[in-house]
Amino acid sequence: MTTLSVFLGIFSMILSLRYIKDITISLIIAILTIGVLLLIEPVIYLNALVVEISDWNFWKVMITIFSIYLLGETLNRSGDAAKFTSAIGKIFPAPRIAISLMPATIGLLPMPGGAMFSAPMVKEMAFGDPDITSEDSMVTNYWFRHSMEYFWPLYPAIVIAASMANTPLKSMVVGMLPAGIAAIFAGYLYMVRTRLKMRFSLYAIRELFVASWPIIAVITLVILNQPGWLVVLVISLMYLLTKRDRLKILKNSLKWKTFLLLSAVFFFKAFVEISHIPESMSNELLSWSIPPILVIIVLPFIMGMMTGVTQASVGLSFPLLMSLVEARIMFPSALLAYTFAVAGVLLSPVHLCVALTTQYFSVTYTAMVRRIIFPLAISTAVTVCVYFLIVVS
Repeated sequence: MTTLSVFLGIFSMILSLRYIKDITISLIIAILTIGVLLLIEPVIYLNALVVEISDWNFWKVMITIFSIYLLGETLNRSGDAAKFTSAIGKIFPAPRIAISLMPATIGLLPMPGGAMFSAPMVKEMAFGDPDITSEDSMVTNYWFRHSMEYFWPLYPAIVIAASMANTPLKSMVVGMLPAGIAAIFAGYLYMVRTRLKMRFSLYAIRELFVASWPIIAVITLVILNQPGWLVVLVISLMYLLTKRDRLKILKNSLKWKTFLLLSAVFFFKAFVEISHIPESMSNELLSWSIPPILVIIVLPFIMGMMTGVTQASVGLSFPLLMSLVEARIMFPSALLAYTFAVAGVLLSPVHLCVALTTQYFSVTYTAMVRRIIFPLAISTAVTVCVYFLIVVS
């Protein structure tokens, strides 16, 4: 009965999302549906709210996500993001190399529709090589922009995944690094196929480092094992203080819809745990001989396809998934679930980057899927291998 109630709750979320088009409201509808079907007492909802508010991990994630948006907004408004990408183009003159590195560097900066940010520059650089088709430009731009999402610590989704799995962000990043490297390498072999050429330009190198010092500082301090949430907060505030229009930047960084979604996600996590739903589901799944690994793979993938947003698919699936697995395999399970969430998002027709860039480059959705399926399969297979290596060791 518990498993059926949960799947009916997920179905109600999918159905409501189709008509309401608001992930937070859809998640609340799912919570209420599960609560009604399982006859959950009202006091449980109140207890879940208290647990959420008193959870320091919740506040650390909120601070981290705000700081990431603040850093991104400051980079964009100040023009440093444009200087950064321009310097990349000067250092790497070969068009095929440049059109892959440009979106990859933009991928260091999480933003909605980020592939569209680099699209005009990619289109312009592609004119330097008559063999580069519009489809080549679109697919290269899209793939290399999102290959960073596998492991880059500034992405909200990987921060949420690490928190939900009770895993240090550094460990999550290291665990996802093989998939990220595989994504970049497979993309290079399948899409770029050009020898790497560099043009030494002292001015471009200086411009590159000056424009990207906040990102370099964050990476360095996180590698040195400093608290990720504190590092991003301090660096983003220091960076903001060096720029004009500080209030405007600060205001634009307050993404209330995202913060409400995170609140709903952590409430769902607390609600699931307090209601003892995982224990009941585990017993039912075992009695039905359904392997948990199947749920770990399918649920985040479906959520990714459905929402087209990685942080949403992680937030909607992880509270349930991480409560179903044993503590000893929670970390590899988080890696596997995160990889399939990313895969679902990359193939989603409602993904904002897909909708914007297929239209911009006049490329069909099916053509895009056909071109990315090989590197996507490679990077996904790498994480599957990592999962089994950790589990059997």
